[in-house]
Amino acid sequence: MTHWLIGNWRQEIAYPWNLIALVFVAVACGWIVGQERARKEKPAGLRTMILVCLGSAVFTMVSFVFTTSTGDSGRVAAQIVTGIGFLGAGAIMRGAMGVSGMTTAATVWAVAAMGIVVGTGYAAAGLGLSCLIFFILSIISIWEYSHIRRSPIGHVTLTFDPNNGKGYVLIMEVLDEYRIIMHRHLCREIDGGLMQLDLDLLQARRDHRQLMARLANMPEVKKIDLSLPNQSPPASAPAPNGEY
Repeated sequence: MTHWLIGNWRQEIAYPWNLIALVFVAVACGWIVGQERARKEKPAGLRTMILVCLGSAVFTMVSFVFTTSTGDSGRVAAQIVTGIGFLGAGAIMRGAMGVSGMTTAATVWAVAAMGIVVGTGYAAAGLGLSCLIFFILSIISIWEYSHIRRSPIGHVTLTFDPNNGKGYVLIMEVLDEYRIIMHRHLCREIDGGLMQLDLDLLQARRDHRQLMARLANMPEVKKIDLSLPNQSPPASAPAPNGEY
């Protein structure tokens, strides 16, 4: 059993079943990482991670064919590292919260490396790497948001004009853009045809100010009631066209 965990499947399994087994392991490794990315609705999701891992593994397996006096198998692996950088660079974008997509780009790069490991025949090592990457993206991400990047800000009540549902859609788009964690999400209708949306925000203070500025500049938003921790009474911030 030990030789299956630490051994090279290219030597442990007869041809061509060793290559077929490695292909399926590469798909499994990409799936482990990709389903976490897809759950968070990242641009490089399940199919992307599977294809990156599978492609890297296949290129690595093909490189063994070039181990002759006229070819260098190491060049193929080097081109994988270079080529995957272009794919990762496409995931990096500048948005309302600054540069985003760095984690996605790094994940693509790590998945390509994982595919190379599987392609060389070390399937168990590839599976172990996929679990490690999954742990970093999920468990460490939870710890990061709760202990480093985010802090409790308080309770926000938005009073806005629904405008036949258009106002609600626009506000949801802004909240999604800033990746707001909503522990309480309640929307109710009040007098005058207006609606109120209650949010409990866990957002870094800089992002909190940016979000409040975006909401305050929206014509649909009439009033913003902000209750900060250890602050009484709640702060009330009217929108430009709203009521005091």
